[in-house]
Amino acid sequence: MNLAEALLAVDAGKIKERATKEIEIPRLSKITGEPFIVQLRQIPSKRVREIQDMAIELDRNGKPKAVEGFDLQLMMICDSIANKEFDNKEVLKRFGAMTRKELFQTIFNAGEVAGIFRKTQELCGFGDDTVVDKVDEVKN
Repeated sequence: MNLAEALLAVDAGKIKERATKEIEIPRLSKITGEPFIVQLRQIPSKRVREIQDMAIELDRNGKPKAVEGFDLQLMMICDSIANKEFDNKEVLKRFGAMTRKELFQTIFNAGEVAGIFRKTQELCGFGDDTVVDKVDEVKN
């Protein structure tokens, strides 16, 4: 079966389906006395690119100068975290935040942000098993 036949035979909905994952933040579970479960969902490819573009700092000539790494991580997790509780106006007010990004900067420490970001990247296909090298297999 060639690739075209395989694509035509598969349920298109399964290919378009966004991956999800639940993770726990142990520090916040300990503090709150309840499991602190964050629901992650895959970010569409076009949106990932938009976020990456927003995190690039440009020089005076409009050329890329640097990438704001922590800002990139925060923007990615803002789109990935599906829990509606983080949009609750009372929760935002309680932590002096106007946006999810400000809230996440307050409630998550740097390591937690990085960990959530890594899990988000995996959901978006940035992982070692995303593309498997078959060159050696074909040679043999």
